Amino acid sequence: MGDNGEVPDVHTEQSSAFEASRPGAALRKFRAGPGQPRLPGAHLRQPSAGPLRMVTVTMPRPLRPLPTRPPVPAWKVLLPLLVAGGVGWGAWQAAARPVNPPAQPGAQRISAAQDWQTLRTLGPRETGSAGNARTLDWAQAQFEALGYRVTRQALPERVPMPAQREGTVTLGGPGDPQTLTGEALLGVQTAEQTGTLVRLPPGVTDAQLEGLLGKLAVTTCPDGPWRDLTDRALNAGILGLVIVNDCPHPPAYSPLGNVALPVLSVTPGVGRALLAGVGREVTFTTTVRTSDAPAWNLIAARVEATPDVLFGAHLDSVPGSPGANDNASGILAVLHAARQAAGTPLADRAWFVLFGAEEQGLLGSRAFVRAHPLPLRGTRAMLNFDMVGVNAESLGVDAHPELLSLARSFRPDLRTFRDAPATTRETFGRSSPVTGRSDNLPFKLVGVRTAFLHRGEDRHYHRPTDTTLNPALAEDAATLAVQIARAALDAPWTPREPCGITGRDCR
Repeated sequence: MGDNGEVPDVHTEQSSAFEASRPGAALRKFRAGPGQPRLPGAHLRQPSAGPLRMVTVTMPRPLRPLPTRPPVPAWKVLLPLLVAGGVGWGAWQAAARPVNPPAQPGAQRISAAQDWQTLRTLGPRETGSAGNARTLDWAQAQFEALGYRVTRQALPERVPMPAQREGTVTLGGPGDPQTLTGEALLGVQTAEQTGTLVRLPPGVTDAQLEGLLGKLAVTTCPDGPWRDLTDRALNAGILGLVIVNDCPHPPAYSPLGNVALPVLSVTPGVGRALLAGVGREVTFTTTVRTSDAPAWNLIAARVEATPDVLFGAHLDSVPGSPGANDNASGILAVLHAARQAAGTPLADRAWFVLFGAEEQGLLGSRAFVRAHPLPLRGTRAMLNFDMVGVNAESLGVDAHPELLSLARSFRPDLRTFRDAPATTRETFGRSSPVTGRSDNLPFKLVGVRTAFLHRGEDRHYHRPTDTTLNPALAEDAATLAVQIARAALDAPWTPREPCGITGRDCR
């Protein structure tokens, strides 16, 4: 302490000896006051002269930090999260997994006759029509009542359907024109041609068509199908044709194949005025507009079922026809087969399909085959029903030889027919005679064994008069198909070899 009573600053210093003996000891500077207690462990030394005291303070050695807890391995953090996520995913998958609808009491006891009483009230089933949509909904409800899960496969492309088909005939020159109206035939494009009008007899021969190059023609009700006459007339060089529809029965639906010349029909009254103008210059005009309609395949199957056998029929009908035999009868047959299979082992090895847009060129069955190449490798039989409700002929089958052998084990006198693919110009649906244009064809082309059940072509085929059928005949066809299916599942069979990447050389 100084003379004035103040405590002088004291600076600590570390001796070399202390530094050697206590490495790392801290030296602190402090101000010593009167009566201040001595710090523990402090060594004081009084200098020989001077007012300052140098105090050396030895601080306790700092405690070594406690060891920290090692970091938790990442797997210990991630594992519970993964487990929880896996459990959640499994629960979600279980909840989202398709399930079979519960079978409804009495659904198996419904007959084809009862089905027909409802189906006939739903209206024509032209692609894109309200009747088509109602039939899809009704059929789905029938399958679900039997315990089958139903899915709808939308066709990848919308189907062009006729929305406007107008036709006109203009007689006379610019000063005194007379315009008559008619209707463009299905398959005709918008077109216009002018030329001299000639008359063709209903049963015109190829010889009579010679020398008519560049002419426009009119004829009354043809002796045969309208399409046949049209094809021959246009191939002879005629640039346009009017058919006077004075036929005793409505003409069959037989669309032309994208004809770029005016072909139309007119009423008998218009026809008389037109026939009076033979030899004059006329102009034929057709105005055609289409609208794109949606179409679906209806697929019914148990969730766990594989398509070892497939029952199919087309759901749609042609424009202008109620489509009773063609092909409400096929719908009834597929439903009856599904009822026979329900609750039996067959239900776990069968799919039931109602195809859309068959009448526009087998569009539904083609889309189905493209969408299911892997499941179809294991298909032992595709059984197709088309026009099985009217006995124009006895029940017949066009079948793979192995399936035909099985069919004849149940019905030795079963009629057979040959449904060969058409090799001439494009056709839509099936035309007369039967030319390989039903829904079994796309399956046959990829190597699936098929059986096409058919009762022949009745006189109401593709006409507005196709209004009746015999439900018992549809049930009979379905019963035979189920017998063939069960026999095919029991018989030895070698699966098809996979096709190459190009889809060719399938066997």
